[in-house]
Amino acid sequence: MPDSFSVSWVDAIGFLGAAATVWAMGSRTIIPLRIGVIVGNVGFLAFGVLAMSYPTIVAHAILLPLNVWRTIQLVRLIEEIKRGSSKDNALEPLISFMRLEGEKAGTTLFRKGDRPDRMILIKSGTVLLKEIDVRLGKEDVLGEIAIFTPENTRTATAVCETDCEIYTLSQEVMLQIYYQNPRFGLFLIRVIVRRLMENWADADARAKAGMA
Repeated sequence: MPDSFSVSWVDAIGFLGAAATVWAMGSRTIIPLRIGVIVGNVGFLAFGVLAMSYPTIVAHAILLPLNVWRTIQLVRLIEEIKRGSSKDNALEPLISFMRLEGEKAGTTLFRKGDRPDRMILIKSGTVLLKEIDVRLGKEDVLGEIAIFTPENTRTATAVCETDCEIYTLSQEVMLQIYYQNPRFGLFLIRVIVRRLMENWADADARAKAGMA
């Protein structure tokens, strides 16, 4: 039988592990949560060894390396996103999930006000966005903005100026990948922001030309 001092000490370790786990569950972000859970795993593992609680030992001996590995993966992912260049095309690995289609010159890919159903990556040819008189070509992306608009509608009409080959990704698959892959989400945000900045610069240039 352990004496009263050793029992109190063992219980204190168990309470520390429990406190770390409870703190972790209250964290608003994932990394502090993981760190708190790891500290809790260590505390419970030590408690299990000292108290000779084999279920506790087994459970936290499995959870501790698992949580350490998940934390390392998360930190690596965050660092990869930070290092990501705006020139990275996160769609390249997704081409195997996309469908290649051929469209004739004059084909309307979608109209302003339509509900979005797909995102498009141009393989070859030229596509005109009529309302803003913008032309898109090889490796440009279109159709991604509408999915994130409050009205959930297309913001321009897209027409093939030449014969085109396009890769298409359905809205459903796109949203699944967006929520599962932070790098793809960051890529989409960069595409949208770049498009808005280009449109703003174009509108500003036209306004200045009209005033001249």
